[in-house]
Amino acid sequence: MKLLVVEDDAALARALRSGLVEAGFAVDVAHWLQDADSLRRVNQYDLIVLDLGLPDGDGRGFLTRLRDAGTAIPVLLLTARGTLSDRVEGLNAGADDYLQKPFAFPELVARIRALLRRPTGAFPPVIRAGNIEYDAGRGEVRSNGRPMNLTVKEATLLEYLLRHRGQLVTRSMLLEQCWDDSYEGLSNLVDVHVSRLRRKLDQAGAGCAIRTVRGAGFVFDEDRP
Repeated sequence: MKLLVVEDDAALARALRSGLVEAGFAVDVAHWLQDADSLRRVNQYDLIVLDLGLPDGDGRGFLTRLRDAGTAIPVLLLTARGTLSDRVEGLNAGADDYLQKPFAFPELVARIRALLRRPTGAFPPVIRAGNIEYDAGRGEVRSNGRPMNLTVKEATLLEYLLRHRGQLVTRSMLLEQCWDDSYEGLSNLVDVHVSRLRRKLDQAGAGCAIRTVRGAGFVFDEDRP
């Protein structure tokens, strides 16, 4: 799952990104609404965590524009404004949830996962293929009913491949959706993680496989040949 955090407090933004990455999400951060707008036009996000008081405007205006454009992405407002009228106005503007600062980080993660469990029409909250069951809201993976011992990154890759099973997924697509925009690393990073994930799927008897398309990318096949 890939999140966009819109927060102008640099220290809080770093803490949010660090904690959410540890919780299993890929996270991009924007400190300005104009940057948030640019990022969401070029990336596919599963949820936005949005502050209200940004240097270049009010987050509610950004939210209203999203909803007016027909964008259904879940939005959680994370703000110091906590009066009843603030909450009502935020929800009426199109927010899916509202959390006041200061907050407990486990509650933020729980609220994000609860929003991600809601069906959006694009993907079901639980994705199944072969003997694999992936609960997107909880970030839990099972094979033949037993939990799989996957790293956070392996689970993120598996989720993206499951969502696009039967389709060609390029290395660039995986880098864009499973890593944040600040990542700079080895060119073979995707292949290393995919290789480890493939081995664990084999060991778990997943009934599905990741096929390498030479020079192009990968295809997640539900049934082994």
